[in-house]
Amino acid sequence: MRKVRRAGAIGNFIEYFDNALYAYFAVTIAKLFFPTVDPVAGLLSTFAVFGLAFLIRPVGGIVFGHIGDRFGRKRQLILALLLMSIATTILGLLPTYDTVGILAPILLIACRLLQGFSVGGESTGAFVLVVEHSKAQNRGHNTAPLIVASIAGAACAALTAMITTSMLSPEALINWGWRLPFFIAVPLGIVGLYLRLHIDESDAFKDAAKESAVINAGAGHRHSPLVQAFRTVPKELFILFCWVALQAVAGYLTVGYMVSHLVQFEGFQMSTALGILVVGMVIAMIACTLLGRLMDKMTRKNFATLMSTGLAIWVLPAFILMSWGAVPAAIGLGVFASLMYSTMIVSGVAIVELFPVDVRASASGFAYSVAFSVFGGTVPFIATWMSASFGATAPAYYVMVFAVVGIFVARFGLPNAREMDVIADPIKLGSPATELPVRAQQ
Repeated sequence: MRKVRRAGAIGNFIEYFDNALYAYFAVTIAKLFFPTVDPVAGLLSTFAVFGLAFLIRPVGGIVFGHIGDRFGRKRQLILALLLMSIATTILGLLPTYDTVGILAPILLIACRLLQGFSVGGESTGAFVLVVEHSKAQNRGHNTAPLIVASIAGAACAALTAMITTSMLSPEALINWGWRLPFFIAVPLGIVGLYLRLHIDESDAFKDAAKESAVINAGAGHRHSPLVQAFRTVPKELFILFCWVALQAVAGYLTVGYMVSHLVQFEGFQMSTALGILVVGMVIAMIACTLLGRLMDKMTRKNFATLMSTGLAIWVLPAFILMSWGAVPAAIGLGVFASLMYSTMIVSGVAIVELFPVDVRASASGFAYSVAFSVFGGTVPFIATWMSASFGATAPAYYVMVFAVVGIFVARFGLPNAREMDVIADPIKLGSPATELPVRAQQ
């Protein structure tokens, strides 16, 4: 189980490290790739490129989800990891606007699209791999390390950016220093590849592969996993989409926008803003380790309701505390991040408990990626516009709306702990495609 957790966690670490790194250097990237516009417009352009990567994320979710359901979670995760690492490395090598003109932002967009495509297969694939190997009563405990790895990725990106900006002069940072952190993707990718080459598929996936083979042999044809998911579990697809919408908005407000907010609207220096984020992330890492264990002691519904209610209540105080100084800002952000990342623990477990094994990677990859595409990628842009137009605390109300929706999804949509079906088709050939009865309810 430790090997599986490590293999899943390394991808989450790289995903959040890469995305957060782009966001933390947003101000620098805006100057280098969009130098012809004013600072706020340049920042908005940079965040627009950040959001573009999310548009292709559902395509990645569909492609990699199909690979995961048909050829195995292991292959899915290895391919996604390699593509993600390559895209981030290339981003660090890109020429700037002064060198190649309009080609520079075009190449930047291409790299972000490649990153988004790979993340579409990584995000849910790691959850599926780990939770499928877990017993129902330990799923929260085993999912938490993946969330901690995500937080660590964002925190390490902030720490890397803080060290880089502190040690280099502004001229050196603009000329070449901003590139260095993106090259860390190379050793991270090598470590991730090694870890993922040394894992095996879960027994649940092996059982699903055998039963699917029997159906294919008898029927002669079977729909793709995603089509099968839309036929058999459409309600579950919508439930996951709605829950992940909250996670996407709160998550990318934290890692995609908050540093720029602290600099642009609260007046902090970049190094101070990054330090605030690192402290907040450390608080969240400790909290999520404990919250994963708490989830296994409660019903899924009660835990999810508690976390989404906490977000709805705390988000406004968190923004207010940011104007009180560095220490209150770090505390406020730390509590907010702890609540936000706990929604990811819920998502990781729900992915497995909502969907049968043979359509799980495709169904979860699609719903998860579409939610992030629609809501996550647009957060930095929307939050920047709201803060500039209505005041520094305005983005808090945006999160509140999604948190309230999350409360209703938690109460009436998410299942409590259960073992799901191996396949979405009935064993008996020729009967209508319906979901098999739940095997065990706990």
